[in-house]
Amino acid sequence: MKPSCSKLGQALGAFALTAALFPATLSAQTAVNVLGGFSNQYQNAEIEKPFFEGLEEATDGAVSVRFRSIDELGLKGYDGFRQLQSGVFQIMEISPGYVAGDDPFVMGLDLPGIMPELDTNRAAIEAFRGPLAQRVREKFDGELLTIWPYPASMLFCSGELNSLSDLKGKKVRVFSPALNDLVSYFGASGVTLPFSEVYPSLQRGVVDCAIAASLSGYEAKWHEVTDTLFTLPLTWANQLHVANGEFWDGLPEDDRAALTTEFAKMEDEMWSVAEDATAQGIACNTGEGECTFGDAADMKLVEYSAEDEEKLIEAVNSVVLPGWAEDCDAAFGECSAIWNETVGAATGYSIK
Repeated sequence: MKPSCSKLGQALGAFALTAALFPATLSAQTAVNVLGGFSNQYQNAEIEKPFFEGLEEATDGAVSVRFRSIDELGLKGYDGFRQLQSGVFQIMEISPGYVAGDDPFVMGLDLPGIMPELDTNRAAIEAFRGPLAQRVREKFDGELLTIWPYPASMLFCSGELNSLSDLKGKKVRVFSPALNDLVSYFGASGVTLPFSEVYPSLQRGVVDCAIAASLSGYEAKWHEVTDTLFTLPLTWANQLHVANGEFWDGLPEDDRAALTTEFAKMEDEMWSVAEDATAQGIACNTGEGECTFGDAADMKLVEYSAEDEEKLIEAVNSVVLPGWAEDCDAAFGECSAIWNETVGAATGYSIK
C-alpha cells in the first residue's frame, strides 16, 4: 500500500530530522548511518543492534557506525527504499510488505501461505536471492546484503477464533497487500497498520485481530489486548538489509569484502533463532511450555487443523498468487516467470 501524501510529507520531515541527527561528515574511517528495525523485537535488540555496534571492531576499524532503530526516529517503514535512495542512511533494514507499493516484486519472497516450514522458506529465499538483488539494484540502486526471517507470523485475536472460517466479518491488521488478499478471501477486512500502532488499535477495537510474529506480538504485549493465538504460520515476515548503491560502490574493495563476510554471519544468526523464537512466542503468549523471555501470558492456544491447511492452500491459489502476479507483471513483465522458476519451484506452487 502506498503512503498518502500526508504520510509522505511526514516522512520527508523525518528525513530532515535524521539528517540533523546524522551529519554527513566523514573521518578517515568510513562513517555509516544505519536504520535498524524495531527496538522491542528480539532479533533486532539482541542480534541486529549488537552486530552494528560491534562492526567497527569486526572490520578492524574500517567503518564507524551510527545506529538508530526505526521506532526511535518515529518512522513507519513504508518509505524504506525512498529513504535509502535519499542517502540519509547508508544501510537500512527494509520490510518487503511495507514497501511492496513501490515494487511488488520484493514481496515474491514472502507471499503468505506458501511456505509454512522454515526450511522451505530458506530454500525459496536462496532461489530468489539473485533476481531480487538484481531488481533492487536496478530499480532502487540498492545493494542487497541480507535476507532473514522473523518468527512465524500468526493471528492474535480478541474473542474466539477456532478456524480460518471464523475470520468472516472481522477486521484484521495486515502488513502487505498479499495478506490483505488472504484475509479478504475468508470474509475479513484487512487494515494496514505499522507495527507501532497495532496495540492501541487492538485496545480500542479498531481491529479485531492482528498478524505478526509470535514472539514479536508477545514482546509488544499484544496478549494484554487479545484473547486467542491461532498458530497457523501465515508468513515469516522476511526482512532485508540493503545498502545505498552509491555508498557501497564507493567503498574500498577490501572493506566491501569484510562487510560482506560480517553480514553473512549476521544473516546466519538470524536464521538460527527463528524456529526457537517461534516456539517461545507461543509459550510466552499462552503459558503452554516454558517461557524464557518473561512472565507467560494466558491467551487461549488454538492449534490449526488439516482443514485449515487445505483452506490456506485454496486461498493461495485462488487469490494470493493471482492478485500478486497481476500487480507485479504490470510493473515488471518478467515477474511471474522469474517467480515460477525460483520460489515456485522451491515451494511447489505455480502462477498460471
